[in-house]
Amino acid sequence: MVVNNIYDLEIDNIVLFSYDSPFLNTIKEDYLSDFNINIIDVKFKDNFNIVEESKVRILTPIDILHNLSNHDEISFVIKNLDVLVVNGGGYFNSLWSMPHRIERLAKIIAPILVANNLNKKIIFTGNSYGPFTQDAEFFGCTFSVLKNSVVGTRDNLLSPMWASKIGIDKDRIEVIPDDLFIVNEKLINKDVRKPIKFERYIVMETYLPLDFIKGNITLFKEFSQSIYQKYGLNILFLPFNLKHGGMDQAIYFESTLNNYTYYDINSIGYLPIEDAVKLIKNAELVISSRYHALVVALSVATPIVSVLRDVLGDKRYYYNKNLGMLIQALDGIDFDERDYLRLDYLETLKFVTERFEHIVNVQKNNFNHLYEKNKENLKLRRKSFLERNIKQFINIDGAI
Repeated sequence: MVVNNIYDLEIDNIVLFSYDSPFLNTIKEDYLSDFNINIIDVKFKDNFNIVEESKVRILTPIDILHNLSNHDEISFVIKNLDVLVVNGGGYFNSLWSMPHRIERLAKIIAPILVANNLNKKIIFTGNSYGPFTQDAEFFGCTFSVLKNSVVGTRDNLLSPMWASKIGIDKDRIEVIPDDLFIVNEKLINKDVRKPIKFERYIVMETYLPLDFIKGNITLFKEFSQSIYQKYGLNILFLPFNLKHGGMDQAIYFESTLNNYTYYDINSIGYLPIEDAVKLIKNAELVISSRYHALVVALSVATPIVSVLRDVLGDKRYYYNKNLGMLIQALDGIDFDERDYLRLDYLETLKFVTERFEHIVNVQKNNFNHLYEKNKENLKLRRKSFLERNIKQFINIDGAI
């Protein structure tokens, strides 16, 4: 998403604040050689105990600022910026405030707080907000201190309600599409790095635990055989992350499924945007648990069945994101969300096997002239948001 935003903004001088600079350096080399990019690691003091006895402390902005070990470096850089852009995503919620993610979340928040103290304009692109549990006060403390910010939300479903819960005034909120719904033409026009030989295929993705997959491999085998025999469809597995985030599952399926191949991201380190878009566009259907698989499928008019995973014990997190995106893309079009959103992966395999033609026909009918109009309106809304809130505040030699 950050690459797509940089391409759309067309601003040469950019600082990227990061909690994972090795990955960003790879992205910089692959996509951003034409830009003047400075990557700054956000660093905390060694004795900053965010998690105590397996519980996350309730952090206030001053906790984060006092424990920012390179505060002076970040402050010096931000003084020379015109605008701080907070890239879109789904990290302002109780999942990201859990022990295994809170440090990364705090590193996202730290530059925002420094910029706020310097009275810089702060723009949040298409984010989701919530759900929040006992950590609502933590997020409330963060957003309540911001003096000059515009909050973009990528859904008009539950995020505005949850944003209100943490004290974000509705006048500061703008509903815009996800940062990856409208992909920049320069990215789309890049050559595919790893072409796929299948003529007819579905894209499949999951990061279900390997033990679960192995325990139910008979059902996956039956699915693979059935869709090939009934519909002539092969399976292209498209991992969205390394190791247990998709690649482990992809490699295991290679040893067990017929009419199957997978996109190997190990040699690259990530799934390239241009390949994901083209491979999904040429698929006849997508089955995935990833929200951004849904976003890309909707952007290129490919039917998709999205399996909602539990987060924090229920489906609010993915329900909000996925249905929120559907509502934007299919605004004014009657649709049954059960044709797009399912509750269980194994049940979804059965659903697709039995109802493939129904799913594809219904969804293709929904990709009509009104869908095209919605997509164009969302493109214009995003363009307007970036121009009004970011581009107009950048000096000729300015930076973000």
